[in-house]
Amino acid sequence: MRTRCYFGEDYVNLVEGGQRTIKNLLVGDRIWTLSNDGKHLIDDEIILMLHAEPKTIIPFYTFITQEGHSISLSGSHNILVVVNGEEKIQIIRASKVTLNHRLIIASRTVGLKTIEYSQRTGFYSPLTRTSYLLVNNISTSVFVDSFHATHDFLHRVFAPIRMYYFITRWLYSDSYNPFETNIKEGLHPLTAFILKNDKPIRLFFIILPHIQRSMFIFTVLYLSRQLFFYGKNHF
Repeated sequence: MRTRCYFGEDYVNLVEGGQRTIKNLLVGDRIWTLSNDGKHLIDDEIILMLHAEPKTIIPFYTFITQEGHSISLSGSHNILVVVNGEEKIQIIRASKVTLNHRLIIASRTVGLKTIEYSQRTGFYSPLTRTSYLLVNNISTSVFVDSFHATHDFLHRVFAPIRMYYFITRWLYSDSYNPFETNIKEGLHPLTAFILKNDKPIRLFFIILPHIQRSMFIFTVLYLSRQLFFYGKNHF
């Protein structure tokens, strides 16, 4: 299973002002992303660099818009699009994007002029709080389709990591790195664990909603029973 993602020379916008290339992002960097409807800027944060391969040559799809925006993604990476003539936002893998799609930028969509396919050096996989990333002012998902799961499902899978990140930084300081390292090259141990245990993790999150519903039903029945006996003994 591959986690290939962004081209390292593309950039993100920093909340404090200015821009930073993806290859130079660090844990704790505050960045701008777009809401899932593409209408609002969100003060977001880099939580983890899941994978970094600065010397690896891989194929990229480069999307160039009619207004001159561009972004390069590996074929399995997910991006937000709208089909021409429609309004519904979809998240699809880069290899399935066509000139019939429009990309999402702040508060609007923009049409595609060309799609190029080329070999480039260096790819990076950052994780953010929202699971979105605004790259070269174009909205993307941080996830790849190689997991064969939806963006929302993967966002839930990474929820414990986000929770641990924010709790530890709240306890120890905003400069604390709970994952101990800023990956410059290679696979982060957390990513390796998720890839190795993909099937049991997937199964857990599939059955979790059913477990939650069952616990809710049992809780309601238990409380109803307690109220019944309380009323019977006091009235």
